[in-house]
Amino acid sequence: MTIPADLCLDGPLWQFAGRFWSRPAAQTAALLLQERGWSVTDILCALWLALQERRYYGTNAEQVIVWRGEVTETLRKARKAISKGNPATDQARNCIARGELEAEKVELALAYSALAQSKPASVVPQVVPQVAQQESTVKTLALENLQAAAPEKAMDNETGRLLETLTNEIQILAEGDHQSCL
Repeated sequence: MTIPADLCLDGPLWQFAGRFWSRPAAQTAALLLQERGWSVTDILCALWLALQERRYYGTNAEQVIVWRGEVTETLRKARKAISKGNPATDQARNCIARGELEAEKVELALAYSALAQSKPASVVPQVVPQVAQQESTVKTLALENLQAAAPEKAMDNETGRLLETLTNEIQILAEGDHQSCL
C-alpha cells in the first residue's frame, strides 16, 4: 500500500470530524455504532456529505479499506488489549491511542481524497433554499447517507435511536454553520 506523500491530513473532512466529534452526543453515538460493526470514517463521510448536499453511496476506495484493516483496526485492537489504569502499561496504551488517532487522520484523508475525486452530483437544487427547508434536507439526507453506510441493512431500535441522535446532531451543526454565515 502506497500513501501519497502529499496527502492533505488537515483537509475539510478532518476539520468537520473535529467539530462534529466535539459534540458529546455525536461522539457517543458514533462510538456505540462502531461497537456494532460500523466504521466511524463511513459515518463521518456520510454526515459530511449531507452537509455538502451530496449522497454517500456506502463505498470506500480500496486504499481506505486496506489502511483501515491493516493499520487503524490493528492499532485499535492493540489499544483495547491493554487495560486502562495500570501504571505499568498506561504509557504504552496512551502511545498506541495517539498512533490510532493519527491512523484515523490518514484514513479520513484517504477517504476525502476519494470523495473529492468522485464528485457526485448534488441532490439538492442549486437554488438557495429557505433555512427550514435546508435543515430538513440536511437531516433527511444525513439519515439516507447513514443508511448507505450501514454494515447491514436490518437495524434494531437501538441502532435507529443512535442514527436519530447523529441526524439531530448534524442538524444542530448545520444550523450553527448557517447562523455563523449571517
